[in-house]
Amino acid sequence: MAAALSLFAATPQQIEVSRRRTGASAWGNGMTLDEYVQRDIDLQDSECGREGRYLTWVLAPRNDSHTLDFLCSCETFRRAGLTARRNHTSSKPDSEPLIEQVECYGIASVFTPPQYRGKGYARLMMSLLHWALAGNKLTSTGNIKFPSDIWGSPPAPPKELGMGDATFSALWSDVGDFYGKCSPDGADDDSNRLRKSGGWVIRGTRMTRWCPRPDASTALMHADTGSDLHSHSGEWQWLTQEEVNRLLMHDAEHMRKDLRARWFEIISSNSTSSSKTKALFTFLPSGGVEAFQRERLRRFWEKEKIVHWGVALSDPLGDLSTVRAFATWTLDLRPPAPRTLVITRFRCGSFSEESERSENGHGTQVQILCELLQKVWEYCSEHDIQVVEIWNFPLELREVGYRCARHWFVGSDPEGEEFERTEHLPAFKWYGHEYGLTTISSTDSGLVPEEDEVEWVFNEKFCWC
Repeated sequence: MAAALSLFAATPQQIEVSRRRTGASAWGNGMTLDEYVQRDIDLQDSECGREGRYLTWVLAPRNDSHTLDFLCSCETFRRAGLTARRNHTSSKPDSEPLIEQVECYGIASVFTPPQYRGKGYARLMMSLLHWALAGNKLTSTGNIKFPSDIWGSPPAPPKELGMGDATFSALWSDVGDFYGKCSPDGADDDSNRLRKSGGWVIRGTRMTRWCPRPDASTALMHADTGSDLHSHSGEWQWLTQEEVNRLLMHDAEHMRKDLRARWFEIISSNSTSSSKTKALFTFLPSGGVEAFQRERLRRFWEKEKIVHWGVALSDPLGDLSTVRAFATWTLDLRPPAPRTLVITRFRCGSFSEESERSENGHGTQVQILCELLQKVWEYCSEHDIQVVEIWNFPLELREVGYRCARHWFVGSDPEGEEFERTEHLPAFKWYGHEYGLTTISSTDSGLVPEEDEVEWVFNEKFCWC
């Protein structure tokens, strides 16, 4: 049965059918069906979607690949990411890591029509998707053979797109760990087959949710921060969409430095989890990736003529390349849910800023962090925002950050201000590089690392799709 089906890049007619199917579901709430379809057309023409970056895929019979009665569909976004790993030319465990920009993918809108659910079609589609995204890597680095005895011939994505070399992919699951069962080796379809590789692994589900305090005041600051709101080096500036995009281009370079610093931080750690780490990775927020969070909700916020989408602490001349701290966001104003500000990218100090870790620098960082949270509160007050959400608030800032935040915000959930969310669960699949890898703390040769040997850095909302 499975061999009679395959994964195909959708035709224009199939793309429209797929969008109308998903738009008629809960995903289209707050929009007419035509508005939903037009939104996705606009996304395809945006920076994150043009030039073949945004694709729709369908599972269909091999002998009728253009059918409009396809069994299920999904979408992918080709992106740029960064990875850090040991330089394979060096045997020294403390040598400079190899940091590379790589091809990677975000996956979205996995949808099966009701009449085709419960038949294994979505699992087959997602298992085949690995081969469309990273078929070259799977065979060359993972030593995985396509299970043609089960699935027939492998999917063949359009040659002009040059696909097959992804280093990693990610999706955000609303169906628990289902995608962990979508293996590229067909193990789930053949009980006699030894599994060599699993599917997508959930990682990093922490959610911070705050409600702005109506009784807070910009003239006051929590006594235990010791902060003078008007004593800092630089100026806070509100950011337009264009300025956010420019800022994130500079941020991409800072993230490269952060990966290097995180690598050496792991080297200096003696923890068991750190000793297993073989690679670090992150999506980059530039290239329209972070902007996607606003574009998909444009129909709801453009009526209010929103101008600013972030705030940054820069030098007095407003040079965005010198920004020390910033937050960017999108607004989810779809009724009847509360008006929500979702932080897409957050920086206040970093792994690479060692001066901020010193005793003298730490006080400055606390002050800047408190000011940054105050600015978010000011924006919430101006725009009648009822809830603020942050995914995976930086652990190194958590204690002091939450202490500062309690002056401006209160927890919105009975479980507290931070909890593990149960939807939009980040999950990634690691395909690897061209060379064998070694652990950070060992010189033993190894194959492509397992997912528990890889760390997702900057697992924030900016990369969701």
